[in-house]
Amino acid sequence: MKRSLDRKTRIALEPRKQPRQQRSSKVVDRILDAALILTREQGTRTPTTLAIAQRAGLSVGSVYQYFPNKEAILLDLARRWLSSFPQVIEKRIKVPRPTNREEFRREVRKLFIDTSSIYLENATLMPVIEAISGNADLRPIQDEYDEQIVALYAAWLRHVNPALEDKIAKRLGLVMMEVGHACRLVGLKRDRRTFDLIEDDVEAMWLALVNPYLNLD
Repeated sequence: MKRSLDRKTRIALEPRKQPRQQRSSKVVDRILDAALILTREQGTRTPTTLAIAQRAGLSVGSVYQYFPNKEAILLDLARRWLSSFPQVIEKRIKVPRPTNREEFRREVRKLFIDTSSIYLENATLMPVIEAISGNADLRPIQDEYDEQIVALYAAWLRHVNPALEDKIAKRLGLVMMEVGHACRLVGLKRDRRTFDLIEDDVEAMWLALVNPYLNLD
């Protein structure tokens, strides 16, 4: 059964109002863009609401119209980060079905290039992502996207092998997601060369895991 956020946590972290007009949406985008730039510049230090407002060219009061605190801003950034993964997986489902293992390997490499850039460009958000994972009240936010990502990985595998059973495809998709994420988090805490080597290792693990199920020459 999916756990939902308790009312107190939801009220404390949800944006105060949803932008309904183009102008309001642009203000929210300015706030989030400023927060993202500051998280990249400041590394492990969390930017203050004042700093975010100043970087966005807004008053603190204007920021508080949309977000109750800096944690809500970072949480919204995390949501946007999580929501970027389904798009890159869907791209692989839309291309013609690979007819051999080498073609599939090239598709995996394209996916890794796309997803790696998402991790590398947003490395400073990883503490926020890890905090969500470790917090029972916030975990449902990530679970929602995790379920979607697993389903998309499963759909991709069934695209490659239409005869693959759904329950097997979902099990493989779960392993692909969990192993890929955990290993990339480890890589991000090292240097870029180590990250790239771990990426290669994950790719090799993925291929070893799924190739027996794909019915490719």
